[in-house]
Amino acid sequence: MAEITVHEDAGARIVTVGPMGPHGNNAYIVRDMAAGVALLVDMPLEEGPLLAAIAAEGGVKQVIATHWHPDHWATYDAVRAATGAPVHVGAAEINIPEERIDGRLDDGAEVRVGSLRVEVLFTPGHTPGSISLRVGGALISGDTLFKGGPGKTFAAGDVETIIASIESRLLPLPPETMVLPGHGASTTIEASRRGVAGYRRSPKPSGFFGDVAWPSE
Repeated sequence: MAEITVHEDAGARIVTVGPMGPHGNNAYIVRDMAAGVALLVDMPLEEGPLLAAIAAEGGVKQVIATHWHPDHWATYDAVRAATGAPVHVGAAEINIPEERIDGRLDDGAEVRVGSLRVEVLFTPGHTPGSISLRVGGALISGDTLFKGGPGKTFAAGDVETIIASIESRLLPLPPETMVLPGHGASTTIEASRRGVAGYRRSPKPSGFFGDVAWPSE
């Protein structure tokens, strides 16, 4: 059953809606509390709870999908109908019909949500164009980084790509940064650093793909 949890930090309100659907997805509403405008990140199954949260927060003017996998797009039509908001994806993402998106976001792009600044981080590996979003002291990591491990990979070489994304783009963030993933519970950059360090002591062989768990976190 979907639950609602809230993280507030320096004028930003981040609402987690989840788990939803058969894969336990999370969606996130990032809201500038003063301006009353918001951004929705991902559109998973369970239309009722998601649309209820969007209505309760109000002001959703933009939607960003972290990557192309269908479980993050399942309520696309309902979200578009409810909000009329444009949908954006990472610049390098694949497998999305162009008529379903309104723009692409480059690495380092800054999305404005009222006075809030949301930084786009290119974090390939789970998919070729996966992105993560930094909002103040929080990181919405899509399916790149989870509590306990990286996102699943699907082709030879991708595990090296996703680990490199995590090490080069995410682990340099402040250790107290809260990591809000596309599925499951939150974690921190500090805990993820410990997890990656454990993985590096016994990495998967070259060409491995599939699920990986940190030896410790």
